[in-house]
Amino acid sequence: MKINFSWRIQFGRIVPICSCENVNSNGKSVLLSLLLDDGGLRYSETIFWIDEGIKRINSVLASECSFLDWNRERWGTEFTLHNARVYSLLDDSYFQNIPTQQLKEALGAWKLFLESTPDLQKNIEIKL
Repeated sequence: MKINFSWRIQFGRIVPICSCENVNSNGKSVLLSLLLDDGGLRYSETIFWIDEGIKRINSVLASECSFLDWNRERWGTEFTLHNARVYSLLDDSYFQNIPTQQLKEALGAWKLFLESTPDLQKNIEIKL
């Protein structure tokens, strides 16, 4: 799976966006919805919560516990050593199962992108 990160102007502010080719029948990517779920905060104010998600995944991957979850405003995840279920907190028919390691890589790459200097010319592609 490839994910693209970039910046755009929205409502007079520069904001991060992401896109990918893997979408469901409604044209949505559940994983990208999780990444973009900022709860109405500025993107820079969400980095601490992404850190928390990575910390919880690391706890599961290190076998400190067998199962954990991590939720944002409208999207959440449940993960075990091998599998993560990313889902809508509002509609349980919207979900995506991915390897836990891929979820960790996506969160880590998103965090690094958010910490970078915003640049409308920047387009980063990651492969999970």
